[in-house]
Amino acid sequence: MNSVIPIGFRLEWEFAVFVEDGLRDKAITGPRAALRCLHDDFRVQTGAPYRTAIADCSSALRYRCDAEIARSSFIAAYAEYKVKLDRQ
Repeated sequence: MNSVIPIGFRLEWEFAVFVEDGLRDKAITGPRAALRCLHDDFRVQTGAPYRTAIADCSSALRYRCDAEIARSSFIAAYAEYKVKLDRQ
């Protein structure tokens, strides 16, 4: 039996989240971009908010979680990440 799993690769948030990227801000526009940022840009990949953001963004892409919940989770993970960087 074959089945197709819908994936929202083009799913975007109503409002982008802006994160620091060197000398400029980078717009994170949806769960796919958030996952890329979490995997590629976070030097510290630990903590409950980080794991929750990964799970929520992945779920949002599969339409199993509201995209705005994933956005909130990403913001929480980014806030914790910035605190961890400041402590280093």
